[in-house]
Amino acid sequence: MSEENVRERFEMIYNKTYDYIYKYLIIKSDSRETAEDILQSVYLSFYKRMLAGEKILDPKHYLLRSAKHGLADHYSSKRITESLDDSIEIVDEKALDSLENYDGFAYEEILQSLKESDEVTYRIFLLHFGHDYTIEKTAKTLGLAESTVKSKMYRALKKLRKQLKEGERYAVFGRDKEIR
Repeated sequence: MSEENVRERFEMIYNKTYDYIYKYLIIKSDSRETAEDILQSVYLSFYKRMLAGEKILDPKHYLLRSAKHGLADHYSSKRITESLDDSIEIVDEKALDSLENYDGFAYEEILQSLKESDEVTYRIFLLHFGHDYTIEKTAKTLGLAESTVKSKMYRALKKLRKQLKEGERYAVFGRDKEIR
């Protein structure tokens, strides 16, 4: 396979798997930076293997396994002995796809706004709204007090509502054209 064919195939796989792998890493890692570093390493390693001509039958599975190994390496280097597979499953992709394709829902804009907020708030939203965790279970999973989870969630919701109201005519988050 030529280098250009490899690049095209890699881009196709990258586009199909990025959100899935990133969501897994952001939930399991201790920081957003760690998740992004591991994600970059996983895809770089995958691309190098593709260039070397190796056949990978199930890229999504391979990438997820690589991400798990990257997390294990990260945590073992920090001497953290927690199990990585005991707490959270990945969000149902079909449910997310239906939300993303719903015209009245600004999924990407809201997700982007949350990514720009602090890391703890982002994780709270992923667990509470993405995984249907209760506030109590979210607090326990993140090692926070319930009051902290509530206050961070309600402040972020208030901020999102304000952003939505400010741009209602050209909603959401400053789009160029009016939404009907």
